[in-house]
Amino acid sequence: MKDKDFKALNHPIGPNIIASTGSAVSQGYKPDVTVRDATGVLTFILESEQKTDRKAFLGDLMKAEMFAEEQNARPELIIVMQPFGNTTTAQISGHIQPYKQWLALKNGGALNLSAIRILSDVEYQHAIEAGETLGSPALKMRGHIV
Repeated sequence: MKDKDFKALNHPIGPNIIASTGSAVSQGYKPDVTVRDATGVLTFILESEQKTDRKAFLGDLMKAEMFAEEQNARPELIIVMQPFGNTTTAQISGHIQPYKQWLALKNGGALNLSAIRILSDVEYQHAIEAGETLGSPALKMRGHIV
């Protein structure tokens, strides 16, 4: 799914608000979508990846973690990707895992990101169609947690 199409989706945010769609939220960081709760706290960062370039997924992790730290927040990072025959959501999750662990150790044992979830674009579209809101138990059953 193209970035502009992803940004234009009717994201299942529930009572939250979309805070940004592709605009700079921090120096050098333009996530596809950020979501804040009614009090203004950053709750979700959504990224869409069309390619299977593993460096892009690591960039998503690093930039989202830095932004979460700057915001003193514990958002969930949701990466929506288009799988290919040689790259699945499970493979990307496994690829990111050691970097997540390494980064957590550098940060005193934990990340500011509360969770990192990798979903296929089809899974995400099905979640939207099913009315599953971000953070809901149903949506948490989709994809792979890193």
